[in-house]
Amino acid sequence: MLVRDLMTRNVSSCRPENNLAELAEVMWKNRCGVVPILDGSGRVMGMITDRDICIALGTRNIRASEVLAREVSPPGYFSCSPDIDVRNALNTMATQEISRLPVVDETGRLVGILSIDDIIFRAGGGRSSLSDREIIDALAAMWADRVHQPAEAAEEKGDLSSEVRMPMNYEHLTGFR
Repeated sequence: MLVRDLMTRNVSSCRPENNLAELAEVMWKNRCGVVPILDGSGRVMGMITDRDICIALGTRNIRASEVLAREVSPPGYFSCSPDIDVRNALNTMATQEISRLPVVDETGRLVGILSIDDIIFRAGGGRSSLSDREIIDALAAMWADRVHQPAEAAEEKGDLSSEVRMPMNYEHLTGFR
């Protein structure tokens, strides 16, 4: 299965001079958590996530309309081609600990986005040759370093893939522990 078979094609994007208030509105209206930053030729320059926006605003005493995308977007990004096997893209996501890849053509122009959600909902559950185990292993690799209670996780020394782990602040909602 190729990336083109799973990717989302109608992708919202922004320019480096867009401010964070504009980006937050785009994300809200389009129900997405990432927006590719494009140059004047439509080539991807970077990616900015809802988390990037939150951290940028949470660490400054400034309005979202006064901060530009280019001022807070992380340097560099990982991408993929629409013509590669989805397993290669999933491997990139796992090794780079990212859940979305811009899909670019041979000139670097944006043609879509492949997210872990696209893979789970369009290729998981026996709908492709990609096994659920491959998806689960990639998810585990992506999120393994993000355990909310690292001291507890170190004490338990259990296999992260075989246990349900919930952050302590979610206990009252789920009853898990």
